[in-house]
Amino acid sequence: KTNGQLYATGMFAWAGNIRQDGGFYRIRYTGKPAHQVIGLRAVQEGIQLAFTDPLDEKNAADPSNYAVKVWNLKRTKNYGSKHYNERMLKVESAEVSRDGRSVFLRIPEIATTWSMEIKIKVRGKNNEPIQHVIHNTIHQLQKIPIL
Repeated sequence: KTNGQLYATGMFAWAGNIRQDGGFYRIRYTGKPAHQVIGLRAVQEGIQLAFTDPLDEKNAADPSNYAVKVWNLKRTKNYGSKHYNERMLKVESAEVSRDGRSVFLRIPEIATTWSMEIKIKVRGKNNEPIQHVIHNTIHQLQKIPIL
């Protein structure tokens, strides 16, 4: 029989210096909105973001609530790299889906990239503040957005 809770396990990998074991965690459902980003789709005209809960439509449709930065890395035998050609991409518009759970960011300069950062500062349907920073890579741009 299940109890309706979400359980997760964790461990430490190459990116950390912790010398302890990972953990076993229970994530309790509170009934409150999670306001998490659960999808990212890169298309020829921009980025589509999917959220767990509805956003405030007017606030989420303001392109100034998003910041998109890209940069290149230099592959060498050494670990890590400085950021090369770091630049901001203009978010021309933000279009919210009918259900309020997706936003399409129109970005004219979108292209494949190893390194992208998307900063989100919007509000939920009930005016809750939502802030996220997403780091991603775009290997291929799909043809059309789905809202």
